[in-house]
Amino acid sequence: MDQETDQPLDPQLEGILPVLRDAHDHHQAGRLDEAAALYEKVLLEVPGLGDPLHLLGQIALARGQAQRAVELISQAIDDLPEGFAEPYLNLGNAYAALGQPRQAIANYRQAIANDPGLAVAHANLARMLNLTDHFEAALESCRTALRLNPALIEAHLNLAVALRSLRRDAEAEEPLRQALALKPDRAETLNDLATLLRELRRYQDAVPLHESAIAMRPDDAAMCAAFGATLFRMNQVPRALPLFRRAVALAPDLAEVWVSCGIAERAAGLFDEAERCFRRAIAIQPDLSAAHWNLAYNERQSADSEEARRLETLFTRPDTPAADRIAAGFALGKIFDDADRFEQAFPLFAEANAMFRRMRAETGEMFDAAAFERHVAMLISEFTPDCLRRVANWGNPSELPVFVVGMPRSGTTLVEQIAASHSQVFGAGELREIGELLREMMQRNQGTMRVADWNPADARELADRHIELLRGLGGSALRVVDKVPDNILVLGQIAALFPGARVIHVKRDPRDCALSNFFQFYSHGNLFACDLRDSGVRARETLRLGGHWRDVLPLNLLEVEYEALVADLDGQSRRLIEFLGLDWEPACLEFHKTERVVTTPSAWQVRQPIYSRSVGRWRQYQRHLGALFAGLGAEA
Repeated sequence: MDQETDQPLDPQLEGILPVLRDAHDHHQAGRLDEAAALYEKVLLEVPGLGDPLHLLGQIALARGQAQRAVELISQAIDDLPEGFAEPYLNLGNAYAALGQPRQAIANYRQAIANDPGLAVAHANLARMLNLTDHFEAALESCRTALRLNPALIEAHLNLAVALRSLRRDAEAEEPLRQALALKPDRAETLNDLATLLRELRRYQDAVPLHESAIAMRPDDAAMCAAFGATLFRMNQVPRALPLFRRAVALAPDLAEVWVSCGIAERAAGLFDEAERCFRRAIAIQPDLSAAHWNLAYNERQSADSEEARRLETLFTRPDTPAADRIAAGFALGKIFDDADRFEQAFPLFAEANAMFRRMRAETGEMFDAAAFERHVAMLISEFTPDCLRRVANWGNPSELPVFVVGMPRSGTTLVEQIAASHSQVFGAGELREIGELLREMMQRNQGTMRVADWNPADARELADRHIELLRGLGGSALRVVDKVPDNILVLGQIAALFPGARVIHVKRDPRDCALSNFFQFYSHGNLFACDLRDSGVRARETLRLGGHWRDVLPLNLLEVEYEALVADLDGQSRRLIEFLGLDWEPACLEFHKTERVVTTPSAWQVRQPIYSRSVGRWRQYQRHLGALFAGLGAEA
């Protein structure tokens, strides 16, 4: 209608032009009711006229009437001249609102064909491509949109989504920061950036962003849950738990949030509350395998229970998503293992691990056994007695830090729980700060982890900072326990930073330890655990490295054997407390009564009296463990 023509206007059209201009004015001013009434008046005069149909469709979409918008804009396109882009853009938006991404994509592509310079069409196309898992194509669309309009916030946000979906988290930070610069008061962007930084383990950077987001949106359940998840990862469960509880109060129908709340309740030792949360999640979403898996690990379930039958249905049903099948397989395997029905348990663990290994391999996440062997050999070669003597006086000599190390599932949580039952010991759980400290040291030293290349002043500065952190966590405690098992890989660096530290190496029969890892569902990390041979290699090499540290490490080091601890709790506990340089306290024998946060998979076990059921467990599965024995380099 707006195009110039040498032909005189139809008198009917000429008569409605003033009405149409008034409608446009109302529309531009946001007076949608007035605009809609005038567009409808025009259509009574000239039915099927493209321009008012299209604009009525825009208003319907703005009012949340997406299906009505599709109908109106589709009619409009039939009447409008070819080559217009905006109607296809809006039709794509309407299909997107209806949850029909393929139709949206087709219309966005047509809008781009009609006007390649329409930046918003490229950005909206990227959003739909992300929804349909076409992440590489989404990247290209975002980059095109940003070349056309660098200030288009949607393009930055969609670029971050695509990068994160491709596991390129570090690259996603920049577009999120660009989006935040364009609109600093957008709470969703603050929350997204905080969540990203959590995944990058930059917790101290994430926390203020979470706080700002919640200050803007205090009644947003998703933002409360996201902040809770970050605090949980920081082992700050007392701060995380109220946020999760607030989230389920705000959005009682979000099953995933009930699961997160249950995990936090369990970490705090509130098992009845945790069970209530998991069962509530299942009531809302019966097929949510994460809820079933956590329920299985919260308490022992009967193998003949209704819960076991539900899990079997989830695991065997062909249309169950792979991630849910995996979680169901691990949960059902645990139920049968707890019931001593070993021949039913092992195939479930084996199939769940095989599926999980394939899923992780598709994203490039695989354990490289040969590379791990080379890494251990490098550590043994680098950290000689002479090297360790040269760096012995660089760090902070405080006796505050205690490092409990070993293989995952070796008993490190039990040892920490016994120690933390002493009035002068604070159990800090699995602290992430040593990893962050070493990453900062690498940045200061051109990416090298070689202690010989460190600046002694840097070592002292970072060590002092960490000791202050431990003091803040432990209050008046004389010892603060950090029980990240994999700190066994950085004990050479720890010796340079904390020459007064104590190290407790927890050792367990590698057959039991490797099998326990194979039976444990790790949603993050521990890539070796989903393959029996890899688990064997990891256990063997970890013990080899532990032997090297025993021989050369200048730190006070105690080896604790899990089997000896189970057999002689009193004697081994006294030995442990003596090693820590503290007087004996009987409370250490009643470790299961100690009220403290435990965020590891052993949260339930360490709150039970000592039991020997896990010793020699591998014998029940011996005929299935050929690959494990091969990894250990041992005979069955």
